[in-house]
Amino acid sequence: MDRHARLARNEAIFREVNERIDELAQRGELDTLHILCECGNPDCKEPLTVSVAQYERVRQEPTDFFVAPGHVIPAIEKVIDGTAGFEVVRKLAEERELARKTDPRS
Repeated sequence: MDRHARLARNEAIFREVNERIDELAQRGELDTLHILCECGNPDCKEPLTVSVAQYERVRQEPTDFFVAPGHVIPAIEKVIDGTAGFEVVRKLAEERELARKTDPRS
């Protein structure tokens, strides 16, 4: 597995963790989620705070991920949105297919 594929796989794993957090939040009817950064660094555990509405909007596109500011990897993704607390990135090229294949909502 090449470096870009490994980075994309790591991001998919963090997305899966955040999906479980979202499921628990839905049961409690929360307005805010405390999720983990979905960057490609397997050692990153940076917490992010997003509204449930923001989370659901980003999850509509399987190639979009939440990352902490400064955690963008330009070789595999581009910033498409964000706030002071997080950035939303979209996968590029080959990493898009892996993101789609590993999307828990697909």
